[in-house]
Amino acid sequence: MSRSDDASPPDHYARLGVQPSASAGEIRAAYREKARETHPDHNPDDPKAAERFQTIKEAYQVLRDPDRRESYDRARTTPRAPEVLRITQQAPAGCGGYLWRVFAGLAAVGVFFVLEALGVWAADVWTLALAVGGGALVAGLLTALVARRFPDEATDVSLRLDAQRFQLRADGRTVVRLAWDRVDQVGVRNGGPMVMRVDPGAVEGLRPVPPVLTTVNRRGNGTVLRFDLSGTDVPRSVLVSFLRATDSIPASSRDA
Repeated sequence: MSRSDDASPPDHYARLGVQPSASAGEIRAAYREKARETHPDHNPDDPKAAERFQTIKEAYQVLRDPDRRESYDRARTTPRAPEVLRITQQAPAGCGGYLWRVFAGLAAVGVFFVLEALGVWAADVWTLALAVGGGALVAGLLTALVARRFPDEATDVSLRLDAQRFQLRADGRTVVRLAWDRVDQVGVRNGGPMVMRVDPGAVEGLRPVPPVLTTVNRRGNGTVLRFDLSGTDVPRSVLVSFLRATDSIPASSRDA
């Protein structure tokens, strides 16, 4: 996954050489030691001494104040919401996606044996054409049903979420692109899949694209899309932060 985030806050604890659990006394002692080491008066030949001293002073000003330190600690541990979230998955397709191809081959062999048993090969040309055409049609229809039940698994899937829309691409083609105003609800359920309820008219004809888009469930009040992101490296916390921070997503759906 690639994503663009705001810059992380500076590590004031590392600047002073203390642990985040350090007491106020330890922080004060560390600051005094670092201030003596980095003060420009003690480093007259170092042009960057003033800059280092300023960073030490800034760290101490934040950490010595209980309220500012609490806010700083909260900012360090809370994931920042990216402006654009990109999620990618590249993996070999599962064998289940090729079941309909196997079935097509078996159906063709079955048609051959049926025609052989009926002795149509010795019939006139019109009977032979009708038998072969009818058998191929039946085999094709059965294969299409199996293909619909067991769609191929995409090997290159990417999702892009920004403040305006959501987009899913699979193997180089755009599967679905939705503006957030066509999305009624979206959230992450108990650390599992991401689930969207969207306007049915926005996803007409949409079918599952395993292994990511696993379910397209059409209901009276909307179509539910279920995305399995377990095969990607997107942290759940980043995804939840994005959903909560994006104002264009309905407020109810940000309670992931």
